[in-house]
Amino acid sequence: MLAIISGCADPAASRAVQIEAVREVFPSATDISRISTIRDVPAAGRPGNPIVSEIRDSSGLLGYCVESEVVGRSGPFRIRVLFDKQLGIERVAVVSYPWSHGRDVRKSAFTKQFEGKGPDDAIRIGKDIDAMSGATISSTAMAKGIREAVELLTLVNAPS
Repeated sequence: MLAIISGCADPAASRAVQIEAVREVFPSATDISRISTIRDVPAAGRPGNPIVSEIRDSSGLLGYCVESEVVGRSGPFRIRVLFDKQLGIERVAVVSYPWSHGRDVRKSAFTKQFEGKGPDDAIRIGKDIDAMSGATISSTAMAKGIREAVELLTLVNAPS
């Protein structure tokens, strides 16, 4: 089973499709653009193949989108994390999950647990996030990837 949702980092998607992917959280979004300074951030603590984008409207920055690859028991899958401009998590989604085992990490009962978390939160399975039964390894991988996305954005936004 292959689940693919166009997202803010999908290079094949048009700008309109990318913006539409974030409008549920940011209804006034008019622009989404990749942050090119990502190469300058140290590799340690980075999620797999991260793509970081800024989300803007006519008045300025609304938030960020980070898409990255994490590895569960069955193999790699991609996640998307939408952040407000203070780096609080607004929405988490599984962009692609080609495996049959562990796919419950796509359910909103799991992904909603991350909403409202930010740089000061541990984001750990068994502590502040409950794993999905039958998807413990994917749940753990996703939590780690989300925590690393928060750390990555914190580094990207650190004063120079």
